[in-house]
Amino acid sequence: MLLPASALAQAPALEARVDAATLDVVQPVLRQAVVDSLPLDALRAKVFEGVAKGAPPDRIGRVVAELANEFRAVRAGLRTQMPAMRFADGEVVAATMARRQGVPFEDLAQVWQARPSGASLEVPVTVLGELVRRGVSIPDAAGVMNHVVRQQIPLDVAIQIPGRFDGARGAGSPPGQALAEALRALNIPDPPGRGRGRRPGG
Repeated sequence: MLLPASALAQAPALEARVDAATLDVVQPVLRQAVVDSLPLDALRAKVFEGVAKGAPPDRIGRVVAELANEFRAVRAGLRTQMPAMRFADGEVVAATMARRQGVPFEDLAQVWQARPSGASLEVPVTVLGELVRRGVSIPDAAGVMNHVVRQQIPLDVAIQIPGRFDGARGAGSPPGQALAEALRALNIPDPPGRGRGRRPGG
């Protein structure tokens, strides 16, 4: 099976950085990923990561195949919620990371439903997953990111939320309060029904 021209154009870089044994293992996975329209760059990056760490070819192949299957499952889950929606590669990757943190497909779908036409959700969904990973409750994180998307907060501002949250947490604020402080520091209005000054522990 031959790679399509768009993917084939990237092949020399892969061959230049990956040994023959690893190529033999990962090429079938990458070819099928192209057929299935999976995020190819993310899979290739996982190959490079494994090579850089000195992992054996069979382990690299297994990890890359598992990631490809994860992308398939997440995209299928998104399509179940939103059958007519088209998902960019970066959005599938971000949704996969959010799903690893336990964010339900229903909450992800609500972020998409808040999206202005044509806007990318790669950053908002990535931030959603990062907030949950940091200890923010899923409803709280999803509600904030729905609001951020609906209010069309610039992406270069939204992407700063986890860092601001970390600063507030480092100063001793509990997750709910730290999130409120992060929003306030970035001049992001609180979502309706969410108070600015949550009590400690909120």
